[in-house]
Amino acid sequence: METGRRCVLCPRSILRQRRHILQNTLPQRRPDLAEYIVQNGLVQVVFNNVMATCHRCWQRANNSVDHRARDQVNVANDLELLEEPAPEPMDISSADQQEAEIFMPDHVRTPNSSRRCIYRACRSENLRRIPASIKLYGICNYRLYMSPSARLCEDHLMHLRWEELLDSVNVTHYFNSRLITDMTNMLIQAVNNTSRLDFESPMGLDENELHFWTGLRSEQFNNILEETPSLSQRKRPRTVLGIYLTKLRTGETNERLATLFNMSRSQLQRNLKEARVCLTQDFVIRHLGIDHITRDNVLDRNLLIPKQIFGNEANTKAILICDGTYIYIEKSANFSFQRVSYSHHKFRNLLKPFLIVCSDGYIIDVLGPYPATTSDALIMKSIMNNEEHPLHVFLNHGDVFNLDRGFRDSIDDIEACGYEAHMPPSKDRNATQLTTEQANKSRLVTICRWVVEAVNGKFKNRFNLLRQKYFNKTLPNVFTDFKIAAAIINAYYHVATDNEHAPEILDIIHTQMNTPNLLNDYVHMKNLNRQRVAFVPMEANIPQLEDFPRLSEHDVFLFALGSYHIKLAKSYCAEHLRDGLYHIELYRQTELSDLHLCNIHQRNVWLVRVRTQSRHVRSRIYYSYILINRDAFDRNSIAYWYCTCLTGNRTVGSCAHIISIVWYMGLGRYINFNPPAEMLDNIFIDAE
Repeated sequence: METGRRCVLCPRSILRQRRHILQNTLPQRRPDLAEYIVQNGLVQVVFNNVMATCHRCWQRANNSVDHRARDQVNVANDLELLEEPAPEPMDISSADQQEAEIFMPDHVRTPNSSRRCIYRACRSENLRRIPASIKLYGICNYRLYMSPSARLCEDHLMHLRWEELLDSVNVTHYFNSRLITDMTNMLIQAVNNTSRLDFESPMGLDENELHFWTGLRSEQFNNILEETPSLSQRKRPRTVLGIYLTKLRTGETNERLATLFNMSRSQLQRNLKEARVCLTQDFVIRHLGIDHITRDNVLDRNLLIPKQIFGNEANTKAILICDGTYIYIEKSANFSFQRVSYSHHKFRNLLKPFLIVCSDGYIIDVLGPYPATTSDALIMKSIMNNEEHPLHVFLNHGDVFNLDRGFRDSIDDIEACGYEAHMPPSKDRNATQLTTEQANKSRLVTICRWVVEAVNGKFKNRFNLLRQKYFNKTLPNVFTDFKIAAAIINAYYHVATDNEHAPEILDIIHTQMNTPNLLNDYVHMKNLNRQRVAFVPMEANIPQLEDFPRLSEHDVFLFALGSYHIKLAKSYCAEHLRDGLYHIELYRQTELSDLHLCNIHQRNVWLVRVRTQSRHVRSRIYYSYILINRDAFDRNSIAYWYCTCLTGNRTVGSCAHIISIVWYMGLGRYINFNPPAEMLDNIFIDAE
């Protein structure tokens, strides 16, 4: 070891151990290297076998010269490789392979030195090895490879700032085979040692992946952890929560999830159990149940249309919508359980959760599960007849229940408790149709009740576990999963809001509610359902009906009082126009002189009849009638309508058969209409 002598390129560096003597023959042997040394020397450089450089400066000079020469011939070599045949492989020794370097423009690496911190200006001597997780994060997120010998000081290791690091480290784009092998092995080891779904790693899952597997955004995921303190105290809480939400979202088997999370099946099942216990204990009670919401909150959630129809101006009536839904299960060797879980309505084994929601779709509570043999009416009876049920404490006299026909046997019990019950009426005995009053009341109920069907759809569409058939050994967890899903829906999913056309819809309802169906009277007076001679048949594309009013989407929406019947109307149009079942007929003009006998006083009118095939029964045909007033415009020109279906007497809105005619004749024939699910037409083969 020599002391006192200094490097000619960095005079502050005292030569120790390895050094390179500047011999007289160097300018002849390596003129490019000699030129670099002369140009970068801080003192006059003399090649006299006495002056020397330290090993670091010599290596830097040598690499700089080699890189400069390689860059100059890079383009020429590429062109030669394109024009000339590939050379035969040469036998290169392992030592030469280690020295050979390639240029990787998209990746950088740190110096492979353990003498100082990789930060350029850091002179700390308290150096530490760089953990593999930090190296992996640098490769995956910044394409920065930290060489095996690279070191970080203790301060920078504890307060690592990646943007500052990239600006403060000497990096290069040149890699040799040894470094590339090390980087590849690092990535392979990381893949083998970590789960495919890693909720704990700083790399983690990006926003799209997290939503795909859990149905939540990152802030929602973190919010569940904050609202579940008992889960935060467990080991690896993010992984435990991620496993359960993935199970709930995808419905995958435990074996497949265990593979995704790189753990045994028994360990995964323990994590699922922990998640269920913690979420039920902390999260569910915050977002589900009678105790988590006040009556004033329910009143604030009354939408405009239900409030105007069933409530009052002071908004003092809570409007609740109730319905039972289904969770399908497999058959059981326990015959007593098999009998009570088999539904003769669905012809399947199932359990019944019972939903109570606000008029905007917010879930107040989930009751059950009830046996398949228990009807909705029996469930409601048990609630009403239980004086200690918390629902009676929650509700006041005069509050409203919006129900379907399955609750008809419980109406008396509800009214006996002082509540109002609204249900679609059933047709009278021996009648073939609902009366106009009954049909209109039925529409008022269904226009408010659709939100509970939308909530049922959220359970099945957002959580695949609740859509599929449960195995019997998992039944103890069924209702827990359902309540957790309900709490998640309440916490993070959007509820229904007032439609922008709600005031217009209410005006139509108030105007038409007590309006009789005069066209029904005329059809029955003339016995038009049995007449054929009086109607002139026309083609399905109706070229003769050019004077039918052209409507906008807004007009059709208001005529239908919503979008549901418009969806059905498009399916009716697709079937009839494709298969020739849409029989359109025009009533003879001279036969309309007696409309005044039924209190229809418009004069410049004409009548169209359409025979519509039922979507349920092949042998059933409905006759739909529309009376058009030529003196009016837009939807106001549709003066009267009537259909022979169950709700065909309706004057508040209309049935889907009438709307299918109005939609196609007023709008559909003027636009590019793509029939729904047209690809299914060619599924079956002709057996004839």
